[in-house]
Amino acid sequence: MIVVAAMVKVKEGKGDEVEQAFKKLVPQVRKDPGVIAYIINRSIDDPTKFFVYEKYEDRDALKYHGATPHFKEFGKTMADLREKPSEVGLFNEII
Repeated sequence: MIVVAAMVKVKEGKGDEVEQAFKKLVPQVRKDPGVIAYIINRSIDDPTKFFVYEKYEDRDALKYHGATPHFKEFGKTMADLREKPSEVGLFNEII
C-alpha cells in the first residue's frame, strides 16, 4: 500500500475557504478506485495548516487519483490559496 502524507499551508484568512474546497473534494476522491483512505485534518493551533493523509492500494491508484478531473480542479482552486508548495511524502506501509 502507498501512503501519502502532505502538509498544506494556506494564506492567512483562507483556511475556511480551503476547508470547504476539501469538503467538496473528499467524497469524490473516496469513490475513486484503489482509494483506501483520504483524510483531511486542520491544525488546532494554526487554522492555515492542513495535514492530508491518503492511502492507496498501489501506485496505479495514486496515479489515477492525480489524473481525475475533480483533483485537477481542486489543484486549480488551491493555486491561489496556498502560501507555499505543499510538503508531500510518499511511504510504503509496512505493518
